[in-house]
Amino acid sequence: MILGIGTDLVNNIRVKKLFEKYGDRFVNKILSANEKSQFFNLKSSQKLNFLCSSFAAKEALVKAFGTGFRGIYPSDISMQKDELGKPELINHKLENIKHHLSITNTDSYTLSFIVLEK
Repeated sequence: MILGIGTDLVNNIRVKKLFEKYGDRFVNKILSANEKSQFFNLKSSQKLNFLCSSFAAKEALVKAFGTGFRGIYPSDISMQKDELGKPELINHKLENIKHHLSITNTDSYTLSFIVLEK
């Protein structure tokens, strides 16, 4: 049974400007502790893509829940990829919920789509 679907489209330039302006404050607000350890080990050329992908996935998730970021914050959610590169989200609210996440990146935009099912 489908519990919810969510999608988010991120303008990469907007995220880049926020990161340039706020630096680590922005990173701490968006990324979980696990994600931050990955992020700080990335090459500079990979960091924007990582930030955009993580944020778009988290936005899509809270849209699928129908709550927005009420009672759950971006830093409470971790995005990780399996050995084949398939993304997934980790959060206690997903413990008994199967989810299907897709993320695509272009030079200008990052799109995320998620389906939650019981």
